[in-house]
Amino acid sequence: MISVDLYLLKPARVSAAQLAMLPETLSPTELQQWQEIQHPDRRQEFLVSRSLLRCLLAARLQCQASELLFCTHLHGKPALSDPRWQFNQSHSGDWLVIALCATGPLGVDIEMGRRRRQTLPLARRFYATSEYEWLAALPAEEQDGAFYRLWSRKEAVLKAHGGGIAAGLDKVCFLPQEGWRLDNRLDEHEYRVQDWPIGSGWLSLAAPTLAVNGYLLDENLKSTAINPMLTHTIFQESAS
Repeated sequence: MISVDLYLLKPARVSAAQLAMLPETLSPTELQQWQEIQHPDRRQEFLVSRSLLRCLLAARLQCQASELLFCTHLHGKPALSDPRWQFNQSHSGDWLVIALCATGPLGVDIEMGRRRRQTLPLARRFYATSEYEWLAALPAEEQDGAFYRLWSRKEAVLKAHGGGIAAGLDKVCFLPQEGWRLDNRLDEHEYRVQDWPIGSGWLSLAAPTLAVNGYLLDENLKSTAINPMLTHTIFQESAS
C-alpha cells in the first residue's frame, strides 16, 4: 500500500557534531549556496533541510546522497530527476517538515499562525467568497485559527499541483461545513487532504493517499515513529 513518510524536526536543535558531517552530502552548487548565506539560522536551516532530504531519498534509491540530481518543473516546483520518489518540504517558525511518497502529486505545508496581520481582510482578498463568509460568521476568537487552517490546506494542495500561490488560493476551495470537503477548481486531480494542529497553527498534507507514517527527528537526526495526530502534544513538549 502506498503511504507518505512525514518527517518533523527543529533544524536549530541539530547537534554540532551532526552538522559537521552534513556538508559532504550537498552538491557543489548547494555547497556554494550554503557558504554564501550570512544569517546563522538561515544557514543552518539550509544545510539541514537540503542534507536531510538528500539522505532520506538516497536511502530509498540506494545511492550516495551527493549523487542525486534534481530538476525544476514548469512552475518552479523542485523534483528528483529520477521520478521514482516524490518529495515536498515546508518550514515555519522553528519547524521543518519533509514529506516523501513513491507517487504524487504531493504537497505539504506547515503554518505556525504567527503572522502579525489581521486575517479577515486577507481572507476577503485571497479566499473564495464562501470561505470568507464562513470565517466572518465565526466568533472573533476562532477566526485566526480557522484562517490558518484554511491557508495551510490550500498551500498543501497548491504545492502538490506545482503552481504555488500564483495558481490562485481561491481556486482551492474548502467547505468546512461539509467535513472540509475540497471543491477543486484548479485541475482534475483528486487530492487527499488531511491536517493536524501544531501549536497555534496547522500541518497539512495533500497526497494520493491518506496513509501516513510520522517521524520526529532528534538532535542527531535519529527518527522516532509518531502518530501525526499527536503533533500538537509534541509541539508543546518541544517548546518547554
